[in-house]
Amino acid sequence: MKTTKRVCSLLFVIAILLTVAVLPASAEPTSDGRLIVDNADLFNDAQEAELKTLAQENGKKQDCDIIVYTTKSLDGYSAQSYADYCHINNYNDNSVLLLICVAGGEGERDFHISTHGDCIKKLKDSELEDIKNAILPYLQGGDYYTAAKTYINQSVEYMAPHLKWYMLPIAILIGFAIAMLIMNGIRKKLKTVQMQSGAANYVRQDSMNITQSRDTYLYSTVARTRRAKESSGSSTHSTGGDSFGGSGGKF
Repeated sequence: MKTTKRVCSLLFVIAILLTVAVLPASAEPTSDGRLIVDNADLFNDAQEAELKTLAQENGKKQDCDIIVYTTKSLDGYSAQSYADYCHINNYNDNSVLLLICVAGGEGERDFHISTHGDCIKKLKDSELEDIKNAILPYLQGGDYYTAAKTYINQSVEYMAPHLKWYMLPIAILIGFAIAMLIMNGIRKKLKTVQMQSGAANYVRQDSMNITQSRDTYLYSTVARTRRAKESSGSSTHSTGGDSFGGSGGKF
């Protein structure tokens, strides 16, 4: 009976997780729609329109702004500070922004991925590094459109699904109903049994003949090494009195 209860409990948990996973998330981006700001003219009209649609659709899934911001000058700021101030001056909380700076003349080209609000926790350091490494070859080759598209797609893939607060109780109720149906089905198949007072009744007659027995004691040494825990979120810094995460470099 204990085994049955454990199986039912496990099935109950699985049902909840599956139900939560399939619940849709619906949310509108919090910005004014300026998700693709191409001040450096790196995209043609068709590319800019496609990137904007992609950013809007994926932003709704995560309840955040997914932004691409290009410029020809950092105006004396570092790429990190410039990207962070873009959040502060143009967008609300919960946003991730890719800054691409193509300086004129012999100036170096910079890029930075900046996270703000909930996106700091949604995109960990290792995931930001993966996105950065994925778009770097495209930036170096001058394929800015593919770099921006890759950044948008990978950002969404790495973010955990966003659920509204009221979805959890609904998921629990649905999961409980599924678990009850499974438990009723298992209960109908159970046969009534009684526990025996002795072990002899569980052994078939003449099925085991013990001629010799002995106890052997074994000794062993176990060495344990503590494994480093993975960081649960991005390392943060402060810009303009607000907290940001991010990663970037030159190309």
